[in-house]
Formats: sequence, structure tokens, C-alpha cells
Amino acid sequence: MIKFMKTTKKGFALVFTLIIAVIMMAIIISLTSIASGDLSLARRTTNTVRAYYLAEAGLARKFAELRSGNLSNINNAVINISIGNPGSFSINVNQVGAGVFPTYNLTSTGTYKGVSKTIVLTVRQITIARYIYLTNSELRGGSSIWFIGGDIVRGPMHTNGQINIYRDPTFEGPVSSVSTSINYYNGPPPLDNPDFQETLTLGAPRIQLPVTTDIINSIRDNARQAGGLYFAGITTATLISNGSVNITNDGRGLINVANAGQNWTNHNVPLPANSALFVNNGNVNMSGILAGQLTVGTDRNVNIVGNLLYNADPRTNPTSTDMLGVVSQNNVVIASSAPYNLEIDAYILALNNSFYLENYTSGLKGTLTLYGGITQVERGAVGTFNARTGQRASGYMKDYNYDGRFQDVAPAYFPPARDANGRLMYLKTLWQEL
Repeated sequence: MIKFMKTTKKGFALVFTLIIAVIMMAIIISLTSIASGDLSLARRTTNTVRAYYLAEAGLARKFAELRSGNLSNINNAVINISIGNPGSFSINVNQVGAGVFPTYNLTSTGTYKGVSKTIVLTVRQITIARYIYLTNSELRGGSSIWFIGGDIVRGPMHTNGQINIYRDPTFEGPVSSVSTSINYYNGPPPLDNPDFQETLTLGAPRIQLPVTTDIINSIRDNARQAGGLYFAGITTATLISNGSVNITNDGRGLINVANAGQNWTNHNVPLPANSALFVNNGNVNMSGILAGQLTVGTDRNVNIVGNLLYNADPRTNPTSTDMLGVVSQNNVVIASSAPYNLEIDAYILALNNSFYLENYTSGLKGTLTLYGGITQVERGAVGTFNARTGQRASGYMKDYNYDGRFQDVAPAYFPPARDANGRLMYLKTLWQEL
């Protein structure tokens, strides 16, 4: 009986050991299976990451082509990640809609060891009119031109120079400057305290201003065509709200101009069908109300002698197509005889010099309201202020408002924006993983 009991205990221990062994074996097998699955998942995750980077490589290469103005043959490419482990990308580019400043969808698929990843990038080409305010320098003849308290800039602004601030001007759009600092008259905030309501980027990349000969020649050549208006010598162009323009110009003894052999005084003609009006070898004096689309160019100065308004104001009429470009090879000048409160609805290009008020140190005026934008080489002055009191001493207060249509379009013959290396600039509007 005792022996029987001992034998039973030994048998039970053996059975218990076998059970434990089976359980351990099951656990080992399970862990091995889990580990194997984890390794497989890890490999797939790694391959997905590599496929994603390949898709990014495709986008980067095609985007570089877009910026160079070239669309060649890199729609498909194979890249060796490492020896014996090639990956590939395939990229398609589709232009979305028509227009001078196009939008593109770039769709890139990267593939690595049978795993694919697709990325979509949408970009829109930027016009030089993308900025309400663009300058090469914030100096005029070596002297700083200041934004002062009461000045308002409503739109994207960039300067290749250094921003000069006195007291508390307001900037309602993104502001960027190539300089890494701001020049404060009294000292940084709270002494001078500008209100940057969106982003402020210092040390930004330089933006190339338009090449003068390109845009001037383009307007001139089109003005010479049957659908354009071409004049020589001093010219006055008064825009009329019925879609026409009154021209004053002495055309006697001239050839190849609209009024050759005639002396026009407030002579009414329709706006040019191709939107090009050019004055060669003479200043052009401008004012009036535009109903239509027009770009006025000259190899001399443009003098703004009165209000320049749109017949259909885009701020209250979103369907308005009225659009004015004012392009001077030299200066765009507000005449000292211009109204006390002046409004200019246009985009202004002063290709070699400045936009400024004639005799800006004499006489106090009201508010200069700009609806559109300004690009100039050197920033011009439209007034002065008393540095001790902060009060304006002469000229206009600035109220600059961006015409939002210029994000997508621009007046006729306006060029695209380019960076310091001459590459086309694009705005990235969408980045999406599929």
C-alpha cells in the first residue's frame, strides 16, 4: 500500500512535468509566431517608408523642373536604394485649368519591394503681382523710408532690404524681409511696436524683380499691333467709364503711332483690344475710371494726376473683370496737384526706380488709398513726419489694400515671380498622401 502510494506520486510528477513542457512548447511556438509576424510587419513598415521617400524624390525632381521652366522626361525613374535593392517612382503632372499662371497637380508613386506609396502635390505659379508691396531696397538715395504709426498694409509684403519702423504701423498680411533684423527708429518693442497680424519672416530668400526689357518690350510690341494703342511723346490718357479712353497727344510729323499726323486733344478711342497701351519717349499722365482691362507702359515716367478707379469695384462686385497695370521703365509719380485724398486702383511697376509723391516734403495731404499693389526698385516717399512728435509733416498717410484677384491672375503682360536664381516661384496649395 505504501509502495503503491509512492508509485502514484512519481507518476503524477511525470505527468505534471509533461504538461508543463507542452505548455512551454506552446508558448514558445506562439512567441515565435508573434515574433515572425512582428518581423514581417517591421519589414513591410520599412518598405513603406522607403516607398514614401521614393515618392517624395519624384516630387522634388519634377518640382525642380517646373521651377526651371522645363518639363522634360523624368516621369518615371528607377533608383538603387542599395546594391541589389532597387526602388522606383512614377510621376504624372497635370495642368489644372488654363491661364498665364497655371496650377499643376503632381502625383508621384514610389514603389519598393512590392509596396507602393502615393503623394499628391498641388502648386500654383505666383505672379509678380502676388505681393501688395515688393521692393529691392527700403532706401531712397541712401535715406531710410519709414512705415509710421497710422500706416496700414493689408496684404502680403516682401522686401529684399530692411524694414524701417517708426512707432506702430499695422501689417495685416504676411511680411518677409531678406534682412535678419528690423530697423527701429526709437528702439525695439515696446518703444516702436509694429502690429504684425500674420507671419513675420526675417532672413527670407531674395525675390528677383522683373527684367525691365522683357516686360517693356512685351507691352511695346503688342501696342504696335492692330489691337493696341501706341503713341510717342508726352501723352495724357484719361480713362472713361464707358470702356474708352481720351487721349491728348501731338502726333504731327510722327509715323507708326495711333495719331500719326494728327494733334489729338481729349480724343476718345476705345480701349485697346489686346489691353496694351504704350507711350514711347515721353511721360504719360493718367487719371479716370477704367471699365475693362488695360496695361499702360512707358520708357519714361507715369504721372498719376487724379484718381484711378475701377468702374465695377471688385470689393463690392466679385464679378468685376476691371484690371489696370501701370508700368514705367523709370518712376511712377503722384503729381503734386493730385487730390487731397487719392485712390489708385491698379498694380504699379516702377521697374528701375520708385513710386513716390512729387514734392512730398511740401504740403499736408490726406490718405493715399491703394487697391492693388506696388513693385519698385527703391522705395519712394509719399510724405514726411516729425520724428519728435510722430505727427505727419507733409504728404499722404498710407492705406494699402491688396486686390486678392492677383493671387491667381495679373494685368496683361505681367511676368511671373522669380527667386534670386531666376527660378519660377510656386505656392504649394495642397499636400496629400493617398
